[in-house]
Amino acid sequence: MGKLRLIIFAIFQSVFRALYKISFLSTLIHNLTCFLAGLSRLFSGTTPLQIYAKGNNAPTKRLILYEFEGCPFCRIVRETLSVLSIEVLIYPCPRETLKKYGHHKSSRFRGEVKKLGNKIMFPYLVDENTGKSLYESKDIIAYLWENYSGGQKKPLFYKLSMKGPLLILGFFLHALMRPLPSMGILRTPSKRPEKLLELWGREHHVGTKRIREALCTLEIPYILHHSNSEPKGTLKDPNTQKSFSKAKEACSYLFAHYQDGSTKEESLLDYGKDDRGEKRSPKA
Repeated sequence: MGKLRLIIFAIFQSVFRALYKISFLSTLIHNLTCFLAGLSRLFSGTTPLQIYAKGNNAPTKRLILYEFEGCPFCRIVRETLSVLSIEVLIYPCPRETLKKYGHHKSSRFRGEVKKLGNKIMFPYLVDENTGKSLYESKDIIAYLWENYSGGQKKPLFYKLSMKGPLLILGFFLHALMRPLPSMGILRTPSKRPEKLLELWGREHHVGTKRIREALCTLEIPYILHHSNSEPKGTLKDPNTQKSFSKAKEACSYLFAHYQDGSTKEESLLDYGKDDRGEKRSPKA
């Protein structure tokens, strides 16, 4: 990242960290910043195509996606899955540190991605229906439209959001709005549930987003349903038979029940610090 961008991100991070400590403002700021983050992406993925209602075949086996909320390229893949109403199994892979690229000493699933695809890069999609495994958001998106769109045209705002200037601006503004490590950027040590949790919602639905961020930082795998069988933002935990329809309650529950350590509170000014240090060091 450029130095100026890092400084801007770090300033926003510090401001939001202070504001979220004011209890009566916390929910309001969460909702406002989630809304603005979605607006920066033209709410791409919010309105689904009705392709399966017209007789097109949904994937027989559930798709698998390794990703994390702090990754803009993962976001545009999730937007596509949301538009196409594809159910997906999410393995959250938040970073362990901002200081070094590809570090995965304690990560729950990053090492798994390295074994499967020989490198740590996100997003990473596995489709057991076709035997395909793909890196690169551009390739994954093209693959999803080719195989699961039923020949439907891409929605206007979805297409606009993927255009160069709007895509880059959306990446930047979204990152400004949700800059804290616990928002799916860095991992929070947790206990892994025995059974998969389930979440219903669309990509830029405010409540769904907040719950996804909590699941991501806690590295809790879950099934993401892009359907209307449950209200958007519904979380179900079969391990405890608990169900939530409000994001604040769901997030409080997830951290209270599964958190097993503190989130590493790094500044965005730390981004790539160790990598830069290695480049400056003389070779052994």
